[in-house]
This record gives sequence, structure tokens and C-alpha cells, in this order.
Amino acid sequence: MRIDDKILHALKMAVATAGGAKELASRCGVSASNISRYLSGKVRSITDDCWEKLLPVLELPSPGEAAGTINNTPELRAFLQQEMSRCGVTSGSQLCRMAGYDSPHTMNRLLAGEINWFPDMLSAVLDALECDRERLPLEPADLELLSPAGLYRAGALLVRPVPVVDWANAASCLDMAVSDSVTMGKWDVENTVTVPVPVGSRCGTRAFRVHGVSMEPKIIDDDIVLVEPVERLEDVPDNKIVVVRFNERSAAGGEVVCKRFRRQPDETLLLTSDNPDGRIIPLSPDEIGWIGVVVKKISEM
Repeated sequence: MRIDDKILHALKMAVATAGGAKELASRCGVSASNISRYLSGKVRSITDDCWEKLLPVLELPSPGEAAGTINNTPELRAFLQQEMSRCGVTSGSQLCRMAGYDSPHTMNRLLAGEINWFPDMLSAVLDALECDRERLPLEPADLELLSPAGLYRAGALLVRPVPVVDWANAASCLDMAVSDSVTMGKWDVENTVTVPVPVGSRCGTRAFRVHGVSMEPKIIDDDIVLVEPVERLEDVPDNKIVVVRFNERSAAGGEVVCKRFRRQPDETLLLTSDNPDGRIIPLSPDEIGWIGVVVKKISEM
């Protein structure tokens, strides 16, 4: 761990609270000479082993808030440290193994408060520690970002499960997306069909089971498509397959379609079918309630 100004300040405060470098070293099980070198600037980084021992006594400031993340407050860090102690977890590396993650360095940064929590990561840690979520020191808006309890009981955080929504329910699912319901409600973990999506996928990625033949042969009836939301229409690449939900300003208000997005030479927009017998739909930007790009299809579960 690189010693920046925040960590150096926290070390100085910990030394002062403990009554000296030797007392702090004895309390944490690290070398007093190492602490002195950290404070003097002779050493500019802390080994993972020493960092994990020092971390519980350091009071580090929370990182700034970022959209789609959970604020890493001192209260949350204290709660997680208590839960780790309860479970006999003594290091970030051990917690990584329990949660099925592959970067102890990132986990240590999270436990140190250097970065905010991605909801999937925190959800997996809470499941690994079997935490009582009712005791979580989180604001209601942050609680809503968490995945359903028990979703990551088996670990495997390198992918996250996304519930498969049948096409008949696509409109109501996307209504929730528009209203910022990140987890589409608290869906039933035990009985809901899911598909694995890499953790790095865009927030709000949806999985739909498509019905119909208008996009054959590229997408056939009963295929599952993964769809990443797009904020700006200009960011949708030409000729890409998209999922569009029309808003109330459209004659097709409330309808959800899977079509190919095409920009015309006269700057008009069309949604076309790959099947010659399918519809061609003129598209105006003010008719779009939600749009996402199909990034993958899954033909078999």
C-alpha cells in the first residue's frame, strides 16, 4: 500500500493515540522500526502483511461519493471489521477468498476506505460474512443498491447473476430501470432464472428472453439477450441491435421492441427487422423511454 498524505496522517494519529510508535507496534504486531520509517518518509509503501495489521487502528477519511457506488463511511468500515472478527477473518486476503474475488489489493483499499464499494462487491462480502443487513449503517438509497441477500452465497464474484426477464414483462422491468430501481425489486434468489455477467459490465445491464421471429436469423425465438443501457442516443452505434421502450409520446407508447438501429443519410432514424417479413419502425428521439445495446445473446441456458 502506497503511503499517501491521508495514510501518513492516519498513522501519525494512531501513534499519538497509542502513546508512541513502540506502543502502536506492540498493539498491531508490526516492527516499531517499520513504523518509524513510514513516518519519516524513508519507506513510501507498506507491505500487504503490515497493512492488514495496521488497518484496524487507522481512522481514514471516506472517499468522495461516486454515482452507482456505496459510500465507504467509517461506520461501514467499523461494521465490517466487527463482522470479520466475529467470523475469525483476519485479513483482506482471507475475505477475498471467501467472497470469490481475485484482488486482495483492491479489497485492502476498500477496507481502508480509499475507494467506495461497488454494490456487487459489498453484497458478496456481506453474504460471505453472513451479515445481518438490518444492522448495516447505510442510507436507504445505498441499501437499495445491494443485490438480494444470499445471491453470492457460493462466491464467484468475478461474475454476477442477472435475472432473466421474459419479454412479456420487459416493459415493467424497464419502468423500474427508468425510476432508478437498480435491482429490479428484491427478486427471488432461489427461484429466478439468471445468467452470469462479468462484474465489469455496465451498471443496469439487463437480460431478456426474446419472443418472436422478427430478428431471425441473428436472434431467434427464446434466445436470451444481454442489454447494456445507453444514456445518449448519439452513443448508439449505427447498425447495432438494440432494445427500445417507447414512451407515452409515441403511438407505440409502452411497447418494447428488439430491432436493428439504423441512421439514414437524411439523419432520420429507423428500427428495422433482420427478418424481411418484420416491421420497420421510424424512430424519433423524443419517443424513446429507454434504449440499450444488445451486447451478447445466449441461445441455451
